[in-house]
Amino acid sequence: MTTWTIKSQTDDPQLALAIANDQRNKGYNAWIEDENGAAVDEQALKTNEPVATERALRERLLGPLFILASIVVGIFALYLIGLWVD
Repeated sequence: MTTWTIKSQTDDPQLALAIANDQRNKGYNAWIEDENGAAVDEQALKTNEPVATERALRERLLGPLFILASIVVGIFALYLIGLWVD
């Protein structure tokens, strides 16, 4: 038997619940995932509670990496200016 995966993206939790319930009513196995692929507690969506998500390693390192890259570019620019002045 072939397995099909259907994905839909939305920022509206009520719409996500409606789509999942519609798919379940049609006999499909539906669930809601966050942007990292982890299953979301639908009860928390129904009560409008904030859903806890864990940031991925790439997202956690993106800020410090950007700052470090800015520092390196700044030092390199100062080095080039120093060579030009000499």
